[in-house]
Amino acid sequence: MKDRTILNLMTIFGIGGSIFFLLRKKGAIKDWFLIYLCKTLVSTLLDGPVIKKKYLQYPYRYFPNLFDSNVVFLYVFFPLSCVMYNQFTYKMKPLKTILSVFLFSGPMTLMENWLEKNTKLVRYHKGWNGFYTFSVLSFTFLIVRVFIECIRFLDKKRNTIQNL
Repeated sequence: MKDRTILNLMTIFGIGGSIFFLLRKKGAIKDWFLIYLCKTLVSTLLDGPVIKKKYLQYPYRYFPNLFDSNVVFLYVFFPLSCVMYNQFTYKMKPLKTILSVFLFSGPMTLMENWLEKNTKLVRYHKGWNGFYTFSVLSFTFLIVRVFIECIRFLDKKRNTIQNL
């Protein structure tokens, strides 16, 4: 398959998936949008320096004159996968939540490794490899999960105080 076809299919799949996963009833829709935006912010902050240092490159991407990163990965797939992770772990205990991160970061790392080897959508440089991708993904999933739990805790506490 040509790189453009793969990128277009991923875009269609990502946008379609966002509609489905962001509007699911399990949990509050505001949480899913907040997670989506938070993951986008965290990914942007981490991806920027990695790309500037030329550890990772996206040779074929949308809007190459505006973005050094791949907007489909950074602004659709990574945030959507984080929403799915948070929906999956919504009522889980902390240990299961931590272990479950590998169910999401693992397949995404495998997908990126396949894309790196078989397309011009991703290129690793200067020793970057799948382990780094896996670590960054896992770390960002957990950071966003902790963030949303803090928001939920503060919201619950505020509601308790207001009901007194």
